[in-house]
Amino acid sequence: MRKISLLEAPKVIEILTQSFQTNPSALWVIKQDEKVLSRLKALIEYAVKTGLENDGVFLSNDESAAAICFEEPSKTTLSSYRHQLDLIRKAIGVTRVTHVLKREGYLKKQRPNEPHLNFWFLGVDPSVKGGQGVYDLRDGLFQLSKQKNLPILIETSVERNKNVYERFGFQVYHRWQPHEDYSLWFMRRD
Repeated sequence: MRKISLLEAPKVIEILTQSFQTNPSALWVIKQDEKVLSRLKALIEYAVKTGLENDGVFLSNDESAAAICFEEPSKTTLSSYRHQLDLIRKAIGVTRVTHVLKREGYLKKQRPNEPHLNFWFLGVDPSVKGGQGVYDLRDGLFQLSKQKNLPILIETSVERNKNVYERFGFQVYHRWQPHEDYSLWFMRRD
């Protein structure tokens, strides 16, 4: 696992966009219209920019998997606000801002008010077989957690992913069902 440079951001954006095309939580955030794929890509671009500002965007050594994981509380800069405005304009839509802010407020209340690593996104190139990249990222992020002596927190709306994270040592500390369509599991690994 390695941190990416700005020049590698397009590769990470591509991997994550492909991986999140059916993710209920990510799709809920963005405006649902004929531009849904470009809106999803804008959401991922926002996440990558935020991750880069917080020194937390990674690629597996074989470049088949990508992750965004950084220390919280994170940095807020002037460019952070610009990225948020782009997110609203390109992905969420002005009419959905209030709904998304309420959701984000709820999510924030569920997270412990202590320093931690926020494991925000994980994606795998669907054309790559074998899944070694995920293990590379897992091992690297677990080592980062150990070095910083911080727990890792993750949220997932995909039950299959929840089960994988449990095998990796994460434990569910809260479950929320914001819609009948999906649940969101809050997980932690100390």
